[in-house]
Amino acid sequence: MSINRQSLRKKLMLLLMIVSCSVLSLVTLGFAISDWISSRDDIYDRMRAQASIIGQNSVAALTFSDPDAAKRTLNTLENTHDIVGAVLFDSNQHPFSSYQRDNTELPLSPPEAYEGSLKGTLYVKLPVQLDGEQIGCIVLLSELGNWQQQQLHRMTIVFGLFLFSLLVAVFLSNVAQQIVTRPILSLARTARRITDTRDYDLRAAKLSNDEIGSLADDFNQMLDQIQQTEKELRDAQSQLEEKVNERTSELLELTEQLEHQAFHDTLTGLANRATFDTNLQAAINYAGRRKLKLAVMFLDLDRFKSINDTLGHAVGDKLLVEMADRLSHCLRQSDTLARLGGDEFALLLPDSSPNAAAEVATKVIEAVKQPIHVEGYNLQVTTSIGISIFPDNGADASSILKNADTAMYSSKEAGRNQFNFFSPEMNASTERRLVLENKLRQAINDSRFSIHYQPKWHAHNGKMLGVEALVRWFDDEEGFISPEEFIPLAEDCGLVSAIDDWVCKNACQQIQSLFAQGQPTIGLSVNLSPTQVIHKDIYKRISTILTETGFPGDRLELEITETMLSAEVEQLHDDLELLRPLGVEVSIDDFGTGYSSLSRLKSLPINTLKIDRSFINDIGQDSGDEVIIRTIIDMAHNLNLRVVAEGIETEEQHDFVRRHNCDMVQGYLFSRPVPLDELAQLLAESEHNQSVTSY
Repeated sequence: MSINRQSLRKKLMLLLMIVSCSVLSLVTLGFAISDWISSRDDIYDRMRAQASIIGQNSVAALTFSDPDAAKRTLNTLENTHDIVGAVLFDSNQHPFSSYQRDNTELPLSPPEAYEGSLKGTLYVKLPVQLDGEQIGCIVLLSELGNWQQQQLHRMTIVFGLFLFSLLVAVFLSNVAQQIVTRPILSLARTARRITDTRDYDLRAAKLSNDEIGSLADDFNQMLDQIQQTEKELRDAQSQLEEKVNERTSELLELTEQLEHQAFHDTLTGLANRATFDTNLQAAINYAGRRKLKLAVMFLDLDRFKSINDTLGHAVGDKLLVEMADRLSHCLRQSDTLARLGGDEFALLLPDSSPNAAAEVATKVIEAVKQPIHVEGYNLQVTTSIGISIFPDNGADASSILKNADTAMYSSKEAGRNQFNFFSPEMNASTERRLVLENKLRQAINDSRFSIHYQPKWHAHNGKMLGVEALVRWFDDEEGFISPEEFIPLAEDCGLVSAIDDWVCKNACQQIQSLFAQGQPTIGLSVNLSPTQVIHKDIYKRISTILTETGFPGDRLELEITETMLSAEVEQLHDDLELLRPLGVEVSIDDFGTGYSSLSRLKSLPINTLKIDRSFINDIGQDSGDEVIIRTIIDMAHNLNLRVVAEGIETEEQHDFVRRHNCDMVQGYLFSRPVPLDELAQLLAESEHNQSVTSY
């Protein structure tokens, strides 16, 4: 029968027997071998002792060649019952004398080994020495019979102990298997009863505190869980209808959420474009039937893209949410506020008038421009608003919204932070913007720009110290297009970075060309837009330009606007600090208008401040501006910064900034922005004048 079909009791019994027999067999075998070796060694030890005595007593006989004396010595072995023979050999290994009992066969020559067996006897061989010289050897023989009888007697005793130990092992194995299997069998009987009766109130008795006892506890816990599961199943049946009702409610709520998402902006929760278009069309239908007017406002946040790019989308999103909340508080319950995308919002004012719309627009502008604190940044934004009136500015929804958008761009062009009502003349401005944008993209692709340079002069000795590179655009159809027109457009369209890179690279090449193989003796200033500054690759872009053009980095100055400081951009310090190894300096343009903090100014790696021309223009007319100019110069010098006064157009202005220790001046009084060839002439004249003055 296969062992796998045997009961656990029999398996355990068999296992214990196998283990016990194996252990006892190994112990018995080990004891027998050890006893055999030990008894054999005892015989050899006794024989060597006898041989040593006989050898010492036979020294004289061998020395004097007296066989009879040797014979008498050997015959003393008769009293030793286990010695059956002895042979005394001389130095030539010839038998000299011998002793023999019971016709024991004696060796004719000494064996090679000192101990062993020889023809059914055990022997030992010892040399006989006189004064350290071997004069012969003695060989003793012992019969094996007595030793074998002793070994047989001992093995009989060992075998008897083995059988007795085996019986004890059988008894103990039976007791052990009963101790182990009894709790298991009890647990199995309980399990069979539960299976047969399906009575889950039964529990297994815990008969021990060992692993089997833990198994009984686990078995009982399983029964508890089965009972609990049955109870839960019964409860689940009663709760099924309730769950179905809850699921139905959840589906209805999800449907409402999906409907809300379909018609509302995810970020702000405001109405989206689809909802606004629907409400606008419904409002137009209602107003048309009742001969009423309504107003639509289109607005976006001024320079929001710079904030979004500078501080990240997380800050930009929180700003949009805050602005949505502010706009909501400016409207009536019947009005509709929608986010059309990005930073663009639309307001629908049913049953309104131009005057009422103007009041709402004023409230919106005031609400938007209030400072806002977002994630540690103190921000202040403005909005530009365009307003169109139905039916005065259009008969359908698309026309009304389009005209409001056109009016919004008119507000931006007029200086931002204001509102404008649509007028037909604005369409020409919109068309102009589209045309100019297409031309600007083509001009960037074809590099149709040029560079003029406005020199910077030493405020005291009149020496030309540097130039500011200013981009110019000449169109074949329109002629020169003002930077004041195309630079803001490039910022809005995301094209200004490409223009900045082009100006920086070409200005470096052109100024470098004025000095042949030598180093430029004047500095070059290049304006960078905020978008350019916030890019993480500003170091790579500037270093690439310097490498390609060979222009020395310590002669290049990057001008950024003060608004970058007031924005409190965290990475601004790190980005500007990267430029230090290149030797590139940093200048703050239009200083005095951005309300930058002194601590912020002190913490950045800045070299120069340029006083905004609005303060310079009022010299001699506004004493307050004169105080500001003196304060800026003193503050800059205390911070080890140079100061440039831009927009100098009169001697009075020049004298004022010079008296108050301004470092450099720039303006039409000295030179307008000029192309490269004229700059070369001005530079030559400046160097000539300096030579004459020195002479």
